[in-house]
Amino acid sequence: MIFGIGIDTIEVPRIARSVENYGDQFLNRIFSEEEILYSSRRPHAAEHFAARFAAKEAYAKAIGTGVRRKFVWRNVAVRKERSGRPFIELMGDMRNIAKAIIGGEFTVQLSMTHTKEIAEAIVTIEKL
Repeated sequence: MIFGIGIDTIEVPRIARSVENYGDQFLNRIFSEEEILYSSRRPHAAEHFAARFAAKEAYAKAIGTGVRRKFVWRNVAVRKERSGRPFIELMGDMRNIAKAIIGGEFTVQLSMTHTKEIAEAIVTIEKL
């Protein structure tokens, strides 16, 4: 059963400006260490940071909390399978918070894309 669907679009230059203006303070508040390492090593790093930012926003919409209610940005991390397929890993209290909201076990599906100007992500949460 589908619990929630979230989608988000963000302008890559907006994320690039945040990284430029706030540096590590912004990065460490929003992204996990693994996300920072992965994205900073990529050509056009801002596109990768923006896609991950959009994925976190889309997750917050799908779970229904938004980014305010007990939402810890860096504990909603985008990872990649060996195949390259992205997935969301919930860390810290985020998994238990989600289980309580959803009322049991669940799976999260993620799709994201980006260009030089725009990054988008869609998240579907399915209750098991």
